Amino acid sequence: MKRFASPIVYGGLDGIITTFAVVAGSVGGDISNVVIIILGFSNLLADGFSMAAGAYLSATAGKTKRAAFEDGVATFLSFNVFGLIPLSAYLIVNAVIHSPTVAFPISFLIVGVALALLGMVKAELTNKSKRAEIGLTLLVGYVAASVAYGIGALLNYLL
Repeated sequence: MKRFASPIVYGGLDGIITTFAVVAGSVGGDISNVVIIILGFSNLLADGFSMAAGAYLSATAGKTKRAAFEDGVATFLSFNVFGLIPLSAYLIVNAVIHSPTVAFPISFLIVGVALALLGMVKAELTNKSKRAEIGLTLLVGYVAASVAYGIGALLNYLL
């Protein structure tokens, strides 16, 4: 498992952060929950493929093609599994509660838990400070989401 630690952490962090940024930007732009789910899944699969291809292509520079392929697959799976986390609140809320305002706060909270856990795993794998890695991971994730939200709100206002 340690062999795949880097592509799993990398793919997982990027999956959560980019998918949550799409969600946050959509919320900032005042887009409906159904459209957020559509955009989220479109991003999840397309960006997951792009990340996997990038992992494969960069790994072929220093590894055998088989090892590079395995890194690409690990990145793709991790990206998509962790990227589902921000969307899960929307799927559940859309299916059960039908409230357009409840999904984002729930997504915000579960994303925070997931980012903290990935930061902790990263700290464990790199023998770094858990507090620092968790804090940095949360900071990066929430700053990216804040930027996306702000851009969505600004464009919604301007357009």
